Amino acid sequence: MPKGKFVPLLYLLTLLLCACAPRQGAVPEEAEESPTRGSVTVLCDEAIASLLQEPIGRFDTLYPDAYVRLEVTSAREAMRQLLARNARLIIIARDYLPDEDSLMRAYGVPPHTRVQLAEDALVFFAHPSVPLDTLNVAQLRALLSGSHHLRDFFPQLLREPELICPSTPSSVYAHLVQQVLSGTFPKRRLRMVSSSDSVLQLVTTTPWTIGIGYLSHVAHRRDLRLLSLGYIDSAGVYVSPKPVHQSYVVMRKYPYVVPIYAYLRDDLRNLPWTVATFLGTDTEVQRHFLQQGIVPAFARIRLIPEE
Repeated sequence: MPKGKFVPLLYLLTLLLCACAPRQGAVPEEAEESPTRGSVTVLCDEAIASLLQEPIGRFDTLYPDAYVRLEVTSAREAMRQLLARNARLIIIARDYLPDEDSLMRAYGVPPHTRVQLAEDALVFFAHPSVPLDTLNVAQLRALLSGSHHLRDFFPQLLREPELICPSTPSSVYAHLVQQVLSGTFPKRRLRMVSSSDSVLQLVTTTPWTIGIGYLSHVAHRRDLRLLSLGYIDSAGVYVSPKPVHQSYVVMRKYPYVVPIYAYLRDDLRNLPWTVATFLGTDTEVQRHFLQQGIVPAFARIRLIPEE
């Protein structure tokens, strides 16, 4: 396993053994708490943290006796804290990674109760200097596996664009590995940066760059170009490149759909449960997700074809 790609197995093993240990009483955060009163710290995936700021503020307004603190971290660190039973509620844009899932099953740790909040999408976006607007999944795999350069497919490119991605603990990198490369690590050299905001800042200011991130982060940007992706679906049918838009996520005509989940440490009707279910079902919160360019999980979607 390449160094730095995932949490070392021995370290994660220790965390899982801690998760199985009996608890020695409630922590101060849980004392005198009810489903609508008390305080809870939510560890949030940095790639979607800006998406959650407004919904958390709405919860605090509607429930003045509850205080919700949003702590921004990587998806990997949030899951690490959940498995160690240090976090009661985390919100991340991914499922369990294979090593997390395998070790949980091996040590009898059951899957956590979770609430799906929305569906995002893994997207590739370019500085306007890059004269591309479409790619296909096969080209992406060849590019990231190191067997080809973009200029092999598009000889009109004056130079090879630089690929910019959040660092390995991010959920963005996890989807790049799991969805784009089917569980293998990229061999193409990527410029790794600390956060999704750093990716966006670099791509919008640096010519000949292509960023990797989430639709929720770039859906309304006009200073970059979202790359449409063609692919062959599970039935062997070629799906032509479509505009990168939430409607094609709904119709499953975009290849890289990203779930956003709230994971709960405990299967209890407590304050963390109230926060998670509120974010997953409240009408205004779900409308907020829709307005941010992604697909709310708890909503009836009606697509209206353009004339």
